[in-house]
Amino acid sequence: MPAITLSELRKQYQEKSLTPTILIETLWPKLERADPAIWIHRISKESLLERAAELDAQSLKELPLYGIPFAVKDNMDVAGYPTSAGCPDFTYQAKTHAHVVELLLSAGAILIGKTNMDQFATGLVGTRSPYGVPGNAFDPHFIPGGSSSGSAVAMAKGLVSFSLGTDTAGSGRVPASFNNLLGYKPTRGKLSNRGIIPACRTLDCVSVFALQVKDIAEILSVLEKWDPLDPFSRQGKDRASCSLADTPKVALLSDDQLDFFGDSIAQKAYEKSVDVLTKSGLDPHPIDLSPFLEAAELLYVGPWVAERYLATSPLITESPQSLLPETRKIISEGSEPSAREAFLAEYKLAGLRREADKIWESFDFMALPTTGTIYSRETISNDPIELNSKLGRYTNFMNLLDLCGCAVPTAFREDGLPAGLTLFAPAFHDLNVLRWAGEIHRTAQTGAGLELKFEPESLVDSDQKEGMNLFVCGSHMSGLPLNKQLIELGAEFLHEAETAPHYRMFILSPTESLPIRPGLVRCREETVSLPGELWKIPLKNLGAFMLKIRFPLGISQVQLKNGEMEYGFCCDPSGVESESEITDFGGWRSYLARDKKNTR
Repeated sequence: MPAITLSELRKQYQEKSLTPTILIETLWPKLERADPAIWIHRISKESLLERAAELDAQSLKELPLYGIPFAVKDNMDVAGYPTSAGCPDFTYQAKTHAHVVELLLSAGAILIGKTNMDQFATGLVGTRSPYGVPGNAFDPHFIPGGSSSGSAVAMAKGLVSFSLGTDTAGSGRVPASFNNLLGYKPTRGKLSNRGIIPACRTLDCVSVFALQVKDIAEILSVLEKWDPLDPFSRQGKDRASCSLADTPKVALLSDDQLDFFGDSIAQKAYEKSVDVLTKSGLDPHPIDLSPFLEAAELLYVGPWVAERYLATSPLITESPQSLLPETRKIISEGSEPSAREAFLAEYKLAGLRREADKIWESFDFMALPTTGTIYSRETISNDPIELNSKLGRYTNFMNLLDLCGCAVPTAFREDGLPAGLTLFAPAFHDLNVLRWAGEIHRTAQTGAGLELKFEPESLVDSDQKEGMNLFVCGSHMSGLPLNKQLIELGAEFLHEAETAPHYRMFILSPTESLPIRPGLVRCREETVSLPGELWKIPLKNLGAFMLKIRFPLGISQVQLKNGEMEYGFCCDPSGVESESEITDFGGWRSYLARDKKNTR
């Protein structure tokens, strides 16, 4: 069974050529043959079939991740199963699900197992585990990357359709790069960390491994739920600074700041990757990025190492032999920093943050090599701590500076190993990062993992190459005043559709040229499904249509009731602050029918 994207799997379920039970029966032989070091705990076939049978009896339309197989890192709680964080003596039986696990299971996903990891998420190598070392998907003599090693390798070998890791210093991005995957690191607090063993609690992020950007967007729509029980959960609004129609400016490291640690093959791959950026429609500029590199050096000093020490107490004080030597050495250094040193480190970081903010004023994104090199397992074993630190040169600063990013496969090295860039931006620019990460991945044509040979058009389905699907739920619907704009551009009506129950609708005041129309705003709380229509616009006419759109409206992804993500009209929340909400009317046509005076 090859690696399967979410859309392909869903298509098979819709066509009834596949059921969750058939999926498990088909997947099981591959799971049994796979490297056992990928897993710390794999779910039994009996339990998987039981879960599949539950889904067989449920409706695909009601569950956005119906029958999608996934894996989670073994620092995440799954009720009824052990959590080890890669340390046998630390292991306990979880009584409840981690928040993100609960959301995924409630959405219909099938958990295949809990994956191997660098002990206590301390490491970027993927070799610091008493449960074995997962082999790099492309060459087992090389490290898989960590700390989310098992989650990455399971993805790359087609055992699951997506997986979760965590990312504090690069633990989601580095293994993604080493295994030819997309590795999304969200804005801190965007996804809840409740029920996850911390590394540095103030910095930790849940990360997502996937085969294509569209899959990440769908998973994010399920996981992006503010968690009032997680004190680090945040409710910031996603910001959009540029669109696919723009030519965003991207900052790169100046040549004198690039370091490939003597790896000329890595340097050549990076040069190919920069060329991919330009071909993708981005405008790269090498500049001095010293504040970012200086911030990276802070992660393993002062308060943040002390956080790692707190996360492992009292085990490291009462039973230090329970930890692997490298893990123990790194974490033990966190027992020493004083409050004075902690404040000095915070002051230093605040200054670097201010310097970084000035650079962001001139750029939409930044792109760095995810790592400067890759090491063989033998090389790492000879110098595990120093070489590990070199892998974090381009990743360690990201959570300290409150950024979001996505590792993207962009090239293959001359030795056949994958390489890539990480595209990143300030907090809550996640969707922009993902849109452009998709463009970069499409242009690079590196595929994903071992088996997926290509990525469909960014966030657009492969069957939309001649046109883009557009969900409309206001005045562009059939028979309403702005529908003529679609007709004039040769758009084709496909079918009626409904939003997922996570949107609110507001009235936008009329202008001289436009009638009253609704504004659709995504929200975290559950609302009602709002009716609309799905149209297909010829790609050649899309630009002309986009020029007609005026603030606060814009085009973004809209989740439909059946779980599919489609482009559609969305409204900037700032544009409805003084407008009336009409969600309870149950849709735009219902509102017009009840309020005849507004039908002009």
